[in-house]
Amino acid sequence: MRNIFCVIALTICSVLCASPTIYGPSGLISIPTAEALKYKEMNVALDYYQDSEANQSQYYKLNLGTFENWEIGFVGGQTPTEGVYINTKYYLMSDKSRFPLSIAIGIDNIASKEKTGLYMVASKHFKGGIVGHFGFKTMFDEEEGIDPSVMGGVEYYLSDQFSILADINGEQKTYVVNAGIRFELMDNFHLRGFIMDVTQNRENQLFSMGVSYSQFI
Repeated sequence: MRNIFCVIALTICSVLCASPTIYGPSGLISIPTAEALKYKEMNVALDYYQDSEANQSQYYKLNLGTFENWEIGFVGGQTPTEGVYINTKYYLMSDKSRFPLSIAIGIDNIASKEKTGLYMVASKHFKGGIVGHFGFKTMFDEEEGIDPSVMGGVEYYLSDQFSILADINGEQKTYVVNAGIRFELMDNFHLRGFIMDVTQNRENQLFSMGVSYSQFI
């Protein structure tokens, strides 16, 4: 029985680690998680977006597990408009318990004038296929200054191949709730669909469809 739980935990971790957020780093929908990419493990994703005013755009993302406990990533496409952004994440710790707790710190959108952010996030596995995440981030804007906020999210695995996700993220004291699904079509290849700003706290609600893939190189 103990071996069965270990296999389930490893399967959940591998599925979770395989997918970047819409903004780049490995994670849920909009927030990074503390799940680790292993050395020479990579994930890529391509997402298409349409907002409530029918404007369309696309992102592509690439992350690579480089040195021990480090993840380096890139995000580009029609958005962001400043060019290709660089992200980095360092995994501070991860215990070896049946339901592990992990902690990571990272920097998003390095060199951006408006979107550079520093964050710390913790991820915890729970019984029943639930993985929770909670953290803090600080955005640095040349015009608005320092913008601190909290972030959090959850992923619930209905099966080894299918999960539902939700997260909450803030910027300039406005928080948005996002929801989505991920489905493993084949080994390491996922289809994903997201709704950004479910509660419509901002003017434009985004709808996203995309694919992600992970492998060792």
